[in-house]
Amino acid sequence: MTSSRHWAQIAERGTSLGMATLLLAYRLGGTWLFRLFLFPVICFYFVVRGDARRASREYLQRVSNRVASQPPVNLRRSFGHFWQFALALIDKFAVWMGKITRDQVEVHNPQLVDELLASGQGGIIAISHLGNFEICHALSHSHARVKLTVLHHTRHAEKFNRLLGRYMGESSVKLLQVTEINVGLAMQFSEKIENGEFIAIAADRVPVDNPSATIACDFLGETADFPVGPWVLASVLSAPVLLLVCIREQGKYHIYFEKLADGGKVPRAERQHFIGQCTEKFARRLEYYVCRQPLQWFNFYDFWRRCQ
Repeated sequence: MTSSRHWAQIAERGTSLGMATLLLAYRLGGTWLFRLFLFPVICFYFVVRGDARRASREYLQRVSNRVASQPPVNLRRSFGHFWQFALALIDKFAVWMGKITRDQVEVHNPQLVDELLASGQGGIIAISHLGNFEICHALSHSHARVKLTVLHHTRHAEKFNRLLGRYMGESSVKLLQVTEINVGLAMQFSEKIENGEFIAIAADRVPVDNPSATIACDFLGETADFPVGPWVLASVLSAPVLLLVCIREQGKYHIYFEKLADGGKVPRAERQHFIGQCTEKFARRLEYYVCRQPLQWFNFYDFWRRCQ
């Protein structure tokens, strides 16, 4: 990709045969064999995708400018960024095939979800491309009361998601591909939230159908555009909003919940203020977690290229 392209326009370069081979390697030999097959693939992309490599190094330099204790930003550090993305792919396969269990996951602030469940109300969960959101599927058996619909745009990874879909087990987490949220979808989401269900939506990617539907705020020392969609949806549905981050630390998966908005009706005259406030909160907390685990924010394009 080039810096002028939208993130969702990145063509999927992998083949179904290649991904099926990786899956077979995982099923036959587990993680070690998967890594053995995946390593040359990541090396290839690291060499040929100069644009992604530059974006990685520029991003890591921003983190280094923010956190003095970070290692030097060089090709080795950037390759580590690519490799962490590869490890996240392994986790995706592991989750869908039931290889990651509840005891491998530690949940922080679960009472935020429990309180909403106790009240019979659902809400909106703002997620990001930091860490591995799919780990939440490992909780579906022990937290069957939590029903979650994940909104995502999968056109750029259609083959991968179709392949994973063959191995999805029973889960209270459902995937819903969307390119825009219309009135009909908004009504469905309203019913889900009223019934105590949750809607998850990425808040660190500008919308596919309307890149100008963004709001600017500071992120890692420079202005970047964030989508307004999650916050508009929250205001229209009068829904509470939780932040969810899942990162891997010290060999364990950690899921963090934080409250971003209490819910309740937002008057039209106050909607813009509400959107700006939520975006600032989200960007600030995302920056905090990104600085903790910078190699786990899988961002290989120019995030700071302005949309407007």
